[in-house]
Amino acid sequence: MIFATLVQETWGARHGCWSSALTTTQVFLKQVADEAIGVGDPSRIDCRSSRIKDPKRAEAKIRRKLRDERITELPCDGDSIEATIAEIVGVKVLCKSTRDLEIFKEELTQSVSTSGYRFAEPPDDYVAAPKPSGYRAYHAVLEIPSTLATKTHLVRVEVQVKTRLQDSWSELTHEDMYKPGEGFKPTGFHRKVARTMADLLSTVDQLADDLAAELETQQDRNTEPTPEEAASADTTVVTVTRSTPRYALAMDQDGQRGLIPARSVKSQLVDSGVIDQDDFIDVSDHIAEGNRLHVERVDNEDGVFYYPVSLPPDARSAGPSLQGKTSAGGHHGPADGIGRSSHRRALVFSTLAQVVHQFCRCGHPGEE
Repeated sequence: MIFATLVQETWGARHGCWSSALTTTQVFLKQVADEAIGVGDPSRIDCRSSRIKDPKRAEAKIRRKLRDERITELPCDGDSIEATIAEIVGVKVLCKSTRDLEIFKEELTQSVSTSGYRFAEPPDDYVAAPKPSGYRAYHAVLEIPSTLATKTHLVRVEVQVKTRLQDSWSELTHEDMYKPGEGFKPTGFHRKVARTMADLLSTVDQLADDLAAELETQQDRNTEPTPEEAASADTTVVTVTRSTPRYALAMDQDGQRGLIPARSVKSQLVDSGVIDQDDFIDVSDHIAEGNRLHVERVDNEDGVFYYPVSLPPDARSAGPSLQGKTSAGGHHGPADGIGRSSHRRALVFSTLAQVVHQFCRCGHPGEE
């Protein structure tokens, strides 16, 4: 009871300090995410999931460490409690793809070195080297300064970076029921199925990355019409139905949809003297949904492409993008094609989940 009281008192005294550090960390991680993806879909990297560990769970974890002889005695004060459990404060960063995870991880390493924060210990990369269970994620513990009783206190904040499929693995395998101290002990069957599911989900992540890369290649191959395509191109009027940082979608009078590549927009802006050749652009700064454009229509093996003959008058008032991570002539990280592939990934994931869940019910109903 004495130790339980100490834990409760520590949580009561330090919760405000931890909450402040948590907010600081989330703001920092959001800045890292923005730098990583540049001009693009902000939902690709989500830093909103966070928590402060429940004091009863923390007490139970410390007692397990003592029982398993990982510590020699129970902590005697708040500082030693924090030193015993690194993950009292935590943030989960969810990425749409493994490529987004990698660019976030690289940007995090660079940003920590220039931000005044630091890693409390070397990060653990369970993506590069998965755990025997199949668990994949990138774990880093940051030291974040926060005020405690008018003094600066360094709070350890655990950051877990995963793809959305890697995060779903825990739920699908009922991992929370098999953790130390929980009701079930993992059987050979559970370990085998969990590892198989982790490997399958990793394969789906890789397929989604491959699909996104192929979509990017298709866009890059069609940044402007070839001389032969230009000679046979039809001139028509289209209405813009969607505008993103790297391309726009439009539809002609017959309902045929096509893509307006970013580089074709940039060419118009360079020719008109609005920007320089080396400037970065955000297509949505220059073309808006509902704009009507005169275009050259090219239909080739990759798809239907609309190359603007001219841009709307107000398009020329917008200069180069202030965010320099993505350009029409090259980009840092995945293109918006990942967003389009996420629909396919969701379908594959849903089907996979149903199949594996049914397999688990049939093969080992006691673990349902």
